[in-house]
Amino acid sequence: MALADRKSSDIFNKRTGGLKDSKSIDTAKETEIREAFNNGDHIADTGKLENLAPVLYAIQQLTEDIEELRRYITTEVGDGAQGPQGPAGDTGPQGPQGPQGATGATGPAGADGADGADGVDGTTPSITDLDGSSLPTRSGARGTLWNDRGIVKVS
Repeated sequence: MALADRKSSDIFNKRTGGLKDSKSIDTAKETEIREAFNNGDHIADTGKLENLAPVLYAIQQLTEDIEELRRYITTEVGDGAQGPQGPAGDTGPQGPQGPQGATGATGPAGADGADGADGVDGTTPSITDLDGSSLPTRSGARGTLWNDRGIVKVS
């Protein structure tokens, strides 16, 4: 909630030049008023005190109220700095899965690789002379050996 507009106006001001008005005083007059107040002239002069007593009492109560507000704000509210961060809240539920995207078109078929060379005698080599380099690189007839990137497999 924001503060309401100010209701009180200045009792006097120190405006000069074109801004000067009926409440304007100079620095010398302000010094005279301040010294009279600090010296307690308003209390010592019983005639002034009798006339000003109700106003001085009201001003004293306002001063005490303002000091109480100042105490409350600095003690209870603080200096206006941001307080510590509170604990993290719970994680919300996971949202629903989005729709499946469309399936793209199938790419073109790859070219067939070249057949590997047969064994020395035209048949699958026996285990005794098998080093893998002479095996075909594609699976052949059922039960034959072939080289799948350096791994010997049986078709």
